[in-house]
Amino acid sequence: MSEIESDKKILPYIFNLTEWLIFAKRSLLLITLCAITFGLWFFPISVMVAPFYSITQSSVPAIKTYDTIVGKTTTKALQSGLQAMLDEGLVTNFIGVRTWIDNKYYEQVGKIEMYRIGIDILENNLARNRGTGGANSHLVQARSDIYADFRIPLFTSYTTRTKQAITQIESYIQTLEADDQKEMNEKNAVFIVNSDNLAVALDKLKQQLQTNLMAKMTVTTQDDKFYRIKGNLIAMDYLLKGINYDFKLKMIDKSAYDENFIPIMELLEKAIAQDHFIITESLGHVSKLEKEANIIAQKLAELRDKLKNG
Repeated sequence: MSEIESDKKILPYIFNLTEWLIFAKRSLLLITLCAITFGLWFFPISVMVAPFYSITQSSVPAIKTYDTIVGKTTTKALQSGLQAMLDEGLVTNFIGVRTWIDNKYYEQVGKIEMYRIGIDILENNLARNRGTGGANSHLVQARSDIYADFRIPLFTSYTTRTKQAITQIESYIQTLEADDQKEMNEKNAVFIVNSDNLAVALDKLKQQLQTNLMAKMTVTTQDDKFYRIKGNLIAMDYLLKGINYDFKLKMIDKSAYDENFIPIMELLEKAIAQDHFIITESLGHVSKLEKEANIIAQKLAELRDKLKNG
C-alpha cells in the first residue's frame, strides 16, 4: 500500500466527529466506572473490611535469643517487630481502611517511626565498621525501604517495601554470620558491643519518643497521639529486649542493669498494656500514657548517662 493511499484511510478517521464522540462516551464511561468503584471501596467495602484490622496491640512477646553470633539477637528482635506488624495487616497509607480505623493506623505509624530509628542505630552505631569506614549496605537499603510519607492519601506498595526491609536485615545477619571469624578490616558486617554505642542508641530512642510526647493535641487528635506514642513504645520494647541480651554484661559492668534497665522494661510492659475501647482525655487516658512515657524517657536518659560516665 502506497503512502498516499494510507493517508487517505487514516486522515478521514482522525477527523471523523462520530468516532471522536464514541471515544468520548467510552472514556467518560470508564472514568465513571473507576469513580464508582473507588467510592464503593471507600464506602461501604472499607467499613466491612475495617474490623479485621481493628485490634491494637497490648503486649510484646518474648524474643528468640542467639548465643553463637553477637548482635544477632538485637537484629532479629527488630526484624521480628517488623514482621509482626506486617502479619497483623498494614493499615498505613491505605486511605479508606485507615479512615475507619485510625487508632490502628497511628499505632503502626508510631511503630514504624521507632523501627526506622532502630535501623538507623544499627547502620550508624552498633553495626558500623569504623575499620573499613562504612555502613553495611544492606542496612542502608533497609532504612530506605522502611520510609514512607504517612500523609500521602494514595495507595502505596508499603507492604512490599516492608518485606524488602526485612529481607535486607536478613542479608545483614547472614553476612554477620559469614564474617564472624574474619579480621575486622575484612568484615562487611559487624556488631560492636560497647557502652558508648549503647548510650547513643538509647539517646536516639529517647529523642523519638519525646518528639511525639511534645506533639500538640486537640479533642479530635487525642486518640491519634495516644496510639502514636503507644506504637513507639511497642517497637522500643522489641528493640530493648534484643539489647537486653547482647548488652546485659556491659550494663552490669556499669552498675546500670538492675537499677536502670530493668525498671524501664517493667514500665514499658505496663504502658503498652493500656487498651481502651474509646480514647478520651476526659478519663485521663492520654495524660496517663504521657506520664508513663515521660518516666521511660527520663530513665533512658539516666541509663544513657551512666553508660557514658559510669
